[in-house]
Amino acid sequence: MSYSGLATANENPFKPNWLAVSDSEELERTWRSAFVALPEALGNQFGYLLNDEVSLNDSILNKLKGEKLPLLVFIGSCEGLGHHREDIERFAQLGFVVIAPDSMARKHRPYGCYEDQEIYTKYHDIGIAFQKAELDYAVERMQSLPWVNQEQRFLFGSGTGGMVVAHYQGSEFTGHVIEGWGCNHPHSVFNGIWAPVNVRIYSVVSKNDRWFKDKPGFEIDCARYLNDRPDSEAIVLDRPAHYVSWYPGSRTKLIRFLTRDLDVDHAALIDDTPVVIESSENGIVIRPRWSVEDVYAMASEHCKKFAKTSYISGEPNHDTYRFICS
Repeated sequence: MSYSGLATANENPFKPNWLAVSDSEELERTWRSAFVALPEALGNQFGYLLNDEVSLNDSILNKLKGEKLPLLVFIGSCEGLGHHREDIERFAQLGFVVIAPDSMARKHRPYGCYEDQEIYTKYHDIGIAFQKAELDYAVERMQSLPWVNQEQRFLFGSGTGGMVVAHYQGSEFTGHVIEGWGCNHPHSVFNGIWAPVNVRIYSVVSKNDRWFKDKPGFEIDCARYLNDRPDSEAIVLDRPAHYVSWYPGSRTKLIRFLTRDLDVDHAALIDDTPVVIESSENGIVIRPRWSVEDVYAMASEHCKKFAKTSYISGEPNHDTYRFICS
């Protein structure tokens, strides 16, 4: 499956143009290039692009035979969708159809940040405006999708996408998930959670996130904005990471938040036991369930039984990890 449509920012010279934020042709590009992941009921297929929406709808309807599916709309970070691939696939494994509009599909869309350097660029603010307009457009378009369960629609935002989701004021979604955003910004106009009070909120951020740690005005405190919302929660972890939804301490709560009203085996979904593909005294091949950390721990324990140490053999291949016992 090709993922060439992810995070392909245009490198052409860019002059910020606020009139382009809501340009209909630009917004259509982000929707047509949206990355789509399908759940087990539809074959666990990943890598669709929404450029043939009619065929996708027909394919889903033919397989569902009148049933409806939950939908999760995914809003990525300031560098695009590329490094969110695993998260998008994980949500499909929970039973959701996931649609992730591709902000970088615009003709002239610079990066709003450089994540490897943990700095925002001068285009950060207009990038957020782009993503807000893209979310509004995605909401408009999702209304006509005939296979969506209207009572099981969720919105997930990561990084600057988390800021966009925190500020979304519509009532079209059952719940919003805000990842990697602390709800407080040096400019107060970016502060708060603006969703209607009947929308459930799940927020998760790390107090050691280097995007916010020791930076004036970036306070991590989404809990203060929940206003006693029912079934809502703000989680603060101590991992030095930006994308923390699937880390221990959040994963189980996130899965329960999203699947509370779905007809699923919650115990099976929450289980994080990796799948062993092969094993011998010479090594072990493992496929992770949710956490790669558990894969390394399992490999270590396996090799210890033979009084050996585990060493990973190369890069993961087809989402499996091969370890040598030596």
